[in-house]
Amino acid sequence: MYNPMTPAPTPVSAWVRAARRLKADGDQHGLMLHIENPTGFSPGEDEIVCQVDAFLRDHDRCCVSTVANTIFPAALDRGDGIDALTKRYMQVYERRMHRQGEWGRYFQRMVAWPNGGGRGAGTVNQLSANIETLRAMRSGEAKFFGNVTEIALFDPARDLRKKMNRQCLSFIELKPERQGNIWRLSMMAVYRNHYYVQRTLGNLIGLGRLLQFIANETGFEIGTLTIQSTHACLDPDLQRGEIFELITACDGPTGLAA
Repeated sequence: MYNPMTPAPTPVSAWVRAARRLKADGDQHGLMLHIENPTGFSPGEDEIVCQVDAFLRDHDRCCVSTVANTIFPAALDRGDGIDALTKRYMQVYERRMHRQGEWGRYFQRMVAWPNGGGRGAGTVNQLSANIETLRAMRSGEAKFFGNVTEIALFDPARDLRKKMNRQCLSFIELKPERQGNIWRLSMMAVYRNHYYVQRTLGNLIGLGRLLQFIANETGFEIGTLTIQSTHACLDPDLQRGEIFELITACDGPTGLAA
Protein backbone atom coordinates (compact mmCIF):
# COMPACT_ATOMS: atom_id res chain seq x y z
CA MET A 1 0.00 0.00 0.00
CA TYR A 2 3.03 2.32 -0.02
CA ASN A 3 2.88 3.64 -3.56
CA PRO A 4 4.42 7.12 -3.76
CA MET A 5 4.66 9.33 -6.81
CA THR A 6 7.62 11.65 -7.32
CA PRO A 7 7.00 14.94 -5.42
CA ALA A 8 5.31 17.53 -7.62
CA PRO A 9 5.56 21.33 -7.48
CA THR A 10 1.83 22.08 -7.88
CA PRO A 11 -1.58 20.38 -7.60
CA VAL A 12 -2.08 20.35 -11.37
CA SER A 13 1.31 18.79 -12.06
CA ALA A 14 0.65 16.15 -9.39
CA TRP A 15 -2.69 15.33 -11.00
CA VAL A 16 -1.22 15.07 -14.50
CA ARG A 17 1.55 12.73 -13.37
CA ALA A 18 -0.82 10.48 -11.42
CA ALA A 19 -3.42 10.43 -14.21
CA ARG A 20 -0.66 9.42 -16.63
CA ARG A 21 0.27 6.59 -14.24
CA LEU A 22 -3.33 5.36 -14.06
CA LYS A 23 -3.62 5.51 -17.83
CA ALA A 24 -0.51 3.37 -18.24
CA ASP A 25 -0.84 0.95 -15.33
CA GLY A 26 -4.51 0.85 -14.31
CA ASP A 27 -6.00 1.12 -10.83
CA GLN A 28 -3.61 1.85 -7.98
CA HIS A 29 -3.75 1.17 -4.25
CA GLY A 30 -2.07 3.41 -1.71
CA LEU A 31 -1.24 6.02 -4.34
CA MET A 32 0.51 8.91 -2.59
CA LEU A 33 0.98 12.42 -3.97
CA HIS A 34 3.26 15.00 -2.35
CA ILE A 35 2.83 18.62 -3.46
CA GLU A 36 5.45 21.20 -2.58
CA ASN A 37 3.36 24.30 -3.33
CA PRO A 38 -0.30 23.41 -2.62
CA THR A 39 -1.69 26.70 -3.96
CA GLY A 40 0.72 27.17 -6.86
CA PHE A 41 0.08 27.19 -10.59
CA SER A 42 2.83 26.88 -13.17
CA PRO A 43 2.52 28.47 -16.63
CA GLY A 44 -0.03 26.62 -18.73
CA GLU A 45 -1.75 24.89 -15.83
CA ASP A 46 -4.80 27.16 -15.90
CA GLU A 47 -5.42 25.81 -19.39
CA ILE A 48 -5.27 22.25 -18.09
CA VAL A 49 -7.93 23.03 -15.49
CA CYS A 50 -10.06 24.53 -18.26
CA GLN A 51 -9.64 21.37 -20.35
CA VAL A 52 -10.75 19.15 -17.48
CA ASP A 53 -13.62 21.55 -16.75
CA ALA A 54 -14.83 21.44 -20.35
CA PHE A 55 -14.67 17.64 -20.36
CA LEU A 56 -16.69 17.41 -17.14
CA ARG A 57 -19.32 19.87 -18.34
CA ASP A 58 -19.65 18.02 -21.65
CA HIS A 59 -20.37 14.86 -19.67
CA ASP A 60 -22.82 16.52 -17.24
CA ARG A 61 -20.48 16.18 -14.27
CA CYS A 62 -19.58 18.70 -11.58
CA CYS A 63 -16.89 21.13 -12.70
CA VAL A 64 -13.50 21.46 -10.98
CA SER A 65 -14.49 24.54 -8.98
CA THR A 66 -17.64 22.86 -7.66
CA VAL A 67 -15.61 19.91 -6.40
CA ALA A 68 -13.02 22.25 -4.85
CA ASN A 69 -15.77 24.18 -3.08
CA THR A 70 -17.02 21.06 -1.29
CA ILE A 71 -13.72 21.21 0.64
CA PHE A 72 -13.30 24.96 0.91
CA PRO A 73 -16.02 27.40 -0.26
CA ALA A 74 -13.66 30.11 -1.48
CA ALA A 75 -16.40 32.41 -2.76
CA LEU A 76 -17.85 32.71 0.76
CA ASP A 77 -14.55 33.66 2.40
CA ARG A 78 -14.55 37.42 3.09
CA GLY A 79 -11.43 37.44 5.25
CA ASP A 80 -13.42 37.86 8.46
CA GLY A 81 -12.53 34.60 10.17
CA ILE A 82 -13.77 31.07 10.61
CA ASP A 83 -16.87 31.89 12.67
CA ALA A 84 -18.24 34.33 10.09
CA LEU A 85 -17.38 31.94 7.25
CA THR A 86 -19.12 29.09 9.07
CA LYS A 87 -22.26 31.16 9.56
CA ARG A 88 -22.43 32.16 5.89
CA TYR A 89 -21.70 28.64 4.72
CA MET A 90 -24.30 26.95 6.91
CA GLN A 91 -26.96 29.39 5.72
CA VAL A 92 -26.16 28.50 2.12
CA TYR A 93 -25.89 24.80 2.94
CA GLU A 94 -29.29 24.62 4.60
CA ARG A 95 -30.92 26.64 1.84
CA ARG A 96 -29.33 25.10 -1.26
CA MET A 97 -27.28 21.98 -0.54
CA HIS A 98 -28.88 19.95 2.21
CA ARG A 99 -30.91 17.01 0.92
CA GLN A 100 -32.54 14.32 3.03
CA GLY A 101 -30.60 11.07 2.79
CA GLU A 102 -27.40 12.63 1.42
CA TRP A 103 -24.15 12.39 3.36
CA GLY A 104 -23.56 16.16 3.30
CA ARG A 105 -20.49 18.12 2.17
CA TYR A 106 -16.91 17.97 3.39
CA PHE A 107 -16.81 21.54 4.63
CA GLN A 108 -20.13 21.03 6.41
CA ARG A 109 -18.64 18.08 8.28
CA MET A 110 -15.62 20.18 9.18
CA VAL A 111 -17.65 22.98 10.75
CA ALA A 112 -20.79 21.18 11.99
CA TRP A 113 -19.86 17.69 13.21
CA PRO A 114 -22.67 16.16 15.33
CA ASN A 115 -21.82 16.41 19.00
CA GLY A 116 -23.52 13.14 19.94
CA GLY A 117 -26.24 12.63 22.49
CA GLY A 118 -29.14 12.69 20.06
CA ARG A 119 -31.16 15.47 18.49
CA GLY A 120 -30.50 18.91 19.91
CA ALA A 121 -27.03 18.04 21.20
CA GLY A 122 -25.39 20.61 18.94
CA THR A 123 -22.33 20.39 16.72
CA VAL A 124 -18.56 20.74 16.91
CA ASN A 125 -16.72 23.15 14.63
CA GLN A 126 -13.56 21.17 13.99
CA LEU A 127 -11.94 23.93 11.95
CA SER A 128 -12.53 26.55 14.60
CA ALA A 129 -11.15 24.29 17.34
CA ASN A 130 -8.02 23.49 15.33
CA ILE A 131 -7.47 27.13 14.46
CA GLU A 132 -7.74 28.06 18.13
CA THR A 133 -5.21 25.35 19.05
CA LEU A 134 -2.74 26.42 16.37
CA ARG A 135 -3.06 30.09 17.28
CA ALA A 136 -2.36 29.33 20.93
CA MET A 137 0.74 27.33 20.02
CA ARG A 138 1.93 30.01 17.60
CA SER A 139 1.54 32.80 20.18
CA GLY A 140 3.19 30.83 22.97
CA GLU A 141 0.02 30.65 25.06
CA ALA A 142 0.05 26.85 24.76
CA LYS A 143 2.76 24.23 24.51
CA PHE A 144 3.75 23.27 20.98
CA PHE A 145 2.50 19.88 19.78
CA GLY A 146 3.00 18.68 16.23
CA ASN A 147 0.48 15.87 16.41
CA VAL A 148 -2.83 17.05 17.87
CA THR A 149 -4.62 18.90 15.04
CA GLU A 150 -6.94 16.62 13.09
CA ILE A 151 -10.17 16.81 11.08
CA ALA A 152 -12.48 13.79 10.83
CA LEU A 153 -14.62 13.31 7.73
CA PHE A 154 -15.53 9.62 8.01
CA ASP A 155 -18.26 8.96 10.55
CA PRO A 156 -18.94 5.28 11.36
CA ALA A 157 -22.46 6.08 12.54
CA ARG A 158 -23.41 7.62 9.20
CA ASP A 159 -21.08 5.99 6.69
CA LEU A 160 -19.99 2.51 7.70
CA ARG A 161 -22.98 0.58 6.38
CA LYS A 162 -23.22 2.50 3.11
CA LYS A 163 -21.74 1.13 -0.10
CA MET A 164 -22.76 4.11 -2.25
CA ASN A 165 -23.49 7.82 -1.66
CA ARG A 166 -20.88 8.35 1.03
CA GLN A 167 -17.73 10.38 1.58
CA CYS A 168 -14.44 9.53 -0.13
CA LEU A 169 -12.22 11.84 1.94
CA SER A 170 -11.85 10.16 5.32
CA PHE A 171 -9.37 12.16 7.36
CA ILE A 172 -7.15 15.26 7.39
CA GLU A 173 -4.09 15.72 9.57
CA LEU A 174 -2.64 19.22 10.07
CA LYS A 175 1.08 19.14 10.79
CA PRO A 176 2.60 22.29 12.32
CA GLU A 177 6.39 22.64 12.32
CA ARG A 178 8.72 25.23 13.77
CA GLN A 179 12.31 25.88 12.80
CA GLY A 180 13.67 28.89 14.61
CA ASN A 181 11.42 31.81 13.73
CA ILE A 182 9.71 29.93 10.89
CA TRP A 183 6.35 28.34 11.64
CA ARG A 184 5.02 26.18 8.84
CA LEU A 185 1.77 24.23 8.47
CA SER A 186 1.45 21.17 6.24
CA MET A 187 -1.46 18.85 5.56
CA MET A 188 -2.01 15.16 4.91
CA ALA A 189 -5.34 13.81 3.64
CA VAL A 190 -6.47 10.20 3.29
CA TYR A 191 -9.05 9.11 0.70
CA ARG A 192 -10.72 5.71 0.68
CA ASN A 193 -11.46 6.05 -3.05
CA HIS A 194 -10.63 8.47 -5.84
CA TYR A 195 -12.19 8.95 -9.27
CA TYR A 196 -9.33 10.80 -10.90
CA VAL A 197 -11.21 12.70 -13.60
CA GLN A 198 -14.34 13.78 -11.75
CA ARG A 199 -12.86 14.40 -8.33
CA THR A 200 -9.12 14.45 -7.79
CA LEU A 201 -8.07 17.70 -9.46
CA GLY A 202 -10.82 19.63 -7.68
CA ASN A 203 -9.96 17.88 -4.42
CA LEU A 204 -6.31 18.93 -4.66
CA ILE A 205 -7.19 22.54 -5.40
CA GLY A 206 -9.75 22.61 -2.57
CA LEU A 207 -7.32 21.12 -0.05
CA GLY A 208 -4.69 23.69 -1.01
CA ARG A 209 -7.19 26.49 -0.43
CA LEU A 210 -8.23 25.01 2.90
CA LEU A 211 -4.60 24.79 4.00
CA GLN A 212 -4.00 28.38 2.92
CA PHE A 213 -7.03 29.56 4.90
CA ILE A 214 -5.95 27.78 8.08
CA ALA A 215 -2.38 29.06 7.71
CA ASN A 216 -3.63 32.63 7.24
CA GLU A 217 -5.90 32.36 10.27
CA THR A 218 -3.13 31.07 12.53
CA GLY A 219 -0.02 32.96 11.45
CA PHE A 220 1.74 29.98 9.88
CA GLU A 221 3.47 29.80 6.54
CA ILE A 222 1.92 27.31 4.16
CA GLY A 223 3.83 24.04 3.93
CA THR A 224 3.25 20.97 1.78
CA LEU A 225 0.23 18.84 0.92
CA THR A 226 0.32 15.05 0.91
CA ILE A 227 -2.62 12.87 -0.07
CA GLN A 228 -2.97 9.12 -0.07
CA SER A 229 -5.67 7.44 -2.13
CA THR A 230 -6.12 3.92 -0.78
CA HIS A 231 -7.79 3.22 -4.13
CA ALA A 232 -7.36 5.39 -7.22
CA CYS A 233 -8.84 4.78 -10.65
CA LEU A 234 -9.93 6.35 -13.90
CA ASP A 235 -13.67 6.82 -13.64
CA PRO A 236 -15.51 3.62 -14.64
CA ASP A 237 -18.68 5.53 -15.55
CA LEU A 238 -16.90 7.47 -18.32
CA GLN A 239 -15.67 6.19 -21.67
CA ARG A 240 -12.09 4.98 -21.32
CA GLY A 241 -11.05 6.22 -24.76
CA GLU A 242 -12.32 9.73 -24.02
CA ILE A 243 -10.50 9.75 -20.68
CA PHE A 244 -7.26 8.71 -22.40
CA GLU A 245 -7.67 11.53 -24.92
CA LEU A 246 -8.19 14.04 -22.09
CA ILE A 247 -5.09 12.87 -20.21
CA THR A 248 -3.00 13.00 -23.39
CA ALA A 249 -4.23 16.54 -24.11
CA CYS A 250 -3.43 17.65 -20.55
CA ASP A 251 -0.07 15.90 -20.49
CA GLY A 252 1.24 17.52 -23.65
CA PRO A 253 1.49 21.20 -22.59
CA THR A 254 3.07 20.50 -19.22
CA GLY A 255 6.31 18.94 -20.36
CA LEU A 256 6.49 17.10 -17.04
CA ALA A 257 9.03 14.38 -16.50
CA ALA A 258 7.78 11.13 -15.02
